[in-house]
Amino acid sequence: MPAHHRLVATAAAGTEDLLAGELSALGLPPIHRSRGAVEFQGSLQDALRACLSLRTAMRVLLPIARVPAAGPDSLYASLRALPWQDHLDLRRTFAIEVAGRTEGLDHSLFAAQKAKDAIADALRERLGARPDVDVRDPDVRIVLHLWRGQADVSLDVAGESLHRRGWRARTHRASLRETLAAAVLLGSGFTADRPFIDPMCGAGTIAIEAALLAAGRAPNVFRRFGAERWPAFGEADRRALATLREEARARVRRDGPPIFASDRDPEAVEAARQNARRAGVEIRFSVADARLLAPLDPPGLVASNPPYGGHEGGGGGLKQLKSFYHALGARLRQLSGHTLALLAGSPAFESAFGLRPVSRRALFNGPLPVTLLVYRIP
Repeated sequence: MPAHHRLVATAAAGTEDLLAGELSALGLPPIHRSRGAVEFQGSLQDALRACLSLRTAMRVLLPIARVPAAGPDSLYASLRALPWQDHLDLRRTFAIEVAGRTEGLDHSLFAAQKAKDAIADALRERLGARPDVDVRDPDVRIVLHLWRGQADVSLDVAGESLHRRGWRARTHRASLRETLAAAVLLGSGFTADRPFIDPMCGAGTIAIEAALLAAGRAPNVFRRFGAERWPAFGEADRRALATLREEARARVRRDGPPIFASDRDPEAVEAARQNARRAGVEIRFSVADARLLAPLDPPGLVASNPPYGGHEGGGGGLKQLKSFYHALGARLRQLSGHTLALLAGSPAFESAFGLRPVSRRALFNGPLPVTLLVYRIP
């Protein structure tokens, strides 16, 4: 492989600027930004450093080709002609993921099947046999992005989505992805010199990400990456990755601000406590109602994902939910000097909450559109 590559970090829509800022902080300035993706340049070592450290990225991709894909036959012929023996051997498994669509290829499963056939046939022709497919845990994950009669072909450096930090032992209803929790924190301007609380913590995702961020701990330092299983990943690459992990661990701070989390549901608090234990972070948990939240001392950041559905928030319907939002706003506006970062998933939230945000950011919690609202309490 060449020493430097065009690399692509992907992210949820609405967080591209946050991802670009993270890359710049790593000394990997973006060269192009598009919806859901930020391009940068660097070595394989830089790609691995990005995998270790990025908080909002979903994937780090190593593009290997852009080929014609004007229909199934075109995609098959284009992929079969690529030198797959450089990236796969008969001992490694592989899987295909497809994003986007183009004319004649508007079903991802069909496009993935054509791609699999092309790669398998190419390797059978050149190596005498074909490697196995493993959709759950492949050694090499190949990502195709289809658009306007073309396919961008990439290798997934991490091997699976970077939101899977590896610490989640328990889930809770309406759990957030870790990358979205990181976007809430980075989008609110969270810094490591002020205390933090999530008063509706659920499974603890935002609080755990806050603790990791406050400690300066790389979110994926303990994960094994897909690139480590590539045929071309040699001993020098392994030594470089070991050094990156050592350097990341050496940057961890031990004197961060206090991190608090609470929820009125004891089961949620217990789930969050177990997750925090697995993540190796210190969080002070309690069972409490957000409508009775006491101020932090000194004032800090209150960040949370308030309930969207009628089964939470003190009632079973929209009227009860709006009443909960109103009571929450009445309490939180008394927290002078604090910053509030709230992920609103209900159209009723903002008017019922009763405060004017200083900023808003359109995001997605899975398929659900949500808005990050940031407030400064004078």
